[in-house]
Amino acid sequence: MFATLGHIAMKSFLMVWLYASPHSWRGLPLPDSGPPVRVEGANLKHVLLCGSGIVVGYGVSSHELALGGSLARSLAALTGNGVEVITVTSPRLSTKSAQSQLNRQVLQGTDAALLSFGTFDLLTLLPASTWGRRMSELVDSVLTNAGSHAHVFVLDCTAPKMSNFPASYRRLLLRLTSEYNEEIRSLVERHERVLQIDFSPEPEDPEAIAGRQSYRTWAEAIAPHLAKVLS
Repeated sequence: MFATLGHIAMKSFLMVWLYASPHSWRGLPLPDSGPPVRVEGANLKHVLLCGSGIVVGYGVSSHELALGGSLARSLAALTGNGVEVITVTSPRLSTKSAQSQLNRQVLQGTDAALLSFGTFDLLTLLPASTWGRRMSELVDSVLTNAGSHAHVFVLDCTAPKMSNFPASYRRLLLRLTSEYNEEIRSLVERHERVLQIDFSPEPEDPEAIAGRQSYRTWAEAIAPHLAKVLS
């Protein structure tokens, strides 16, 4: 009960902070939704990237320059195949909203789906058990709507540095991040075609995203996990 009340209070506070603070990521540029990013080549592989946080593309003007484009280029280099990456994202994309968007039509022909959720939930102190249940429902839905050969990858949760917040809050974020990632581990154990990606970049403050270079660095860390399956 107290954890739920804390989440409700923190969610209200975070909404005010997002709109009022100069340290919020809300003021950063972000891409419009656009066509898939494609790297031409033989044996084209179809990848769906879905989530919020680092998937949104804060700090750049197109998904070509954001995580989707960087991931497509890294995967093409590693596999020798053509790669097309479709990005489904928005700043406040929830697992419930993603579940409604990732229908059979969207997932048709997908070889790999990469899911990245949890940043806003962490910051608002959503209990790990609640978050894990919602992620499990999303993964179940993706597996049902994608082809039987498709694999689902779930990226480990990370929280921004949040230097302007109290140290006690930042410590709580670290503990909750670990709990979220344990939820992912439990989820992966229940599904043969679901894999967890260990992802732990150096935490940065929201306004410190280094644009295109950050997405290149993150894609280079993520791509090898998908390449093992796509190859």
